Amino acid sequence: MWRISFSLIAGLLLLTGCATFEASESAYIRMDHKAVLEGFQKTYLSAPPFILTSFQKIKSPSDTLVVYIEGDGYAWASRTEPSDDPTPKHPLAFDLATQDPSAIVVYLARPGQFDAGGKPIISRDYWTRKRYSEEVIQATGIAIDSLKKSLGVSKVSLVGYSGGAAVAVLVAARRTDVVALRTVAGNLAPDVFAQLHHVSPLKGSLDPLSVASSIRAIPQVHFVGERDMVVSRSIVETFLKELGDPGHKRLVVVEDADHLDGWVRQWESLLKKPLN
Repeated sequence: MWRISFSLIAGLLLLTGCATFEASESAYIRMDHKAVLEGFQKTYLSAPPFILTSFQKIKSPSDTLVVYIEGDGYAWASRTEPSDDPTPKHPLAFDLATQDPSAIVVYLARPGQFDAGGKPIISRDYWTRKRYSEEVIQATGIAIDSLKKSLGVSKVSLVGYSGGAAVAVLVAARRTDVVALRTVAGNLAPDVFAQLHHVSPLKGSLDPLSVASSIRAIPQVHFVGERDMVVSRSIVETFLKELGDPGHKRLVVVEDADHLDGWVRQWESLLKKPLN
């Protein structure tokens, strides 16, 4: 069981999707409506042991697939009780995807989020202590392979938000087709995060720091909000040190952004930042 102090609960709920109450059927309906308005089509991907929900937008043929990986979602209902459904109330990764002008853009939800059955049937462990587990990383890779095959692309660009950034890094370390990596408010050092916020570490999860050196050749940039009190700049800088970037050339601090707000309106211009 995680040990979470009362003073930190607001910040931790931000980390787990910036939701303050249980996801419900209305969250699924809102997402479906938003997807239709933005020209995205829902698709369920078999990625054992999960079925992952994706939303795809194809504007024109391309050899590159851009995949946006959602954050940890609404993982905790209270200080000590996991939620029944990790679906985020505010799916920021999807909102960012809608601003991406790329030819092929896919939003990929995490295990249990926007579940095909209307409510997750998998273990709560997969949105709490095992959110970055071997099973999750393998399944994400399988989903990307499936998307590549169905869409006829050869290259992958990854964008990960919050906890989705950790997933993106861990996935990238296992692939040879990743041509770009962007993280947004990324929890790239979960153990360091746990120490800073005085919570128990994610036993059962993999650590992005352990693979940082293996992805240093991938063109990448890591964005952190100037006002983010959840994932601080120091957490991203810890990752950059392991990456081999002591000068933090791959870090961009975004003004007027915290862990949730301030990103969408700036995203199209942030996408133009060079990948180092």
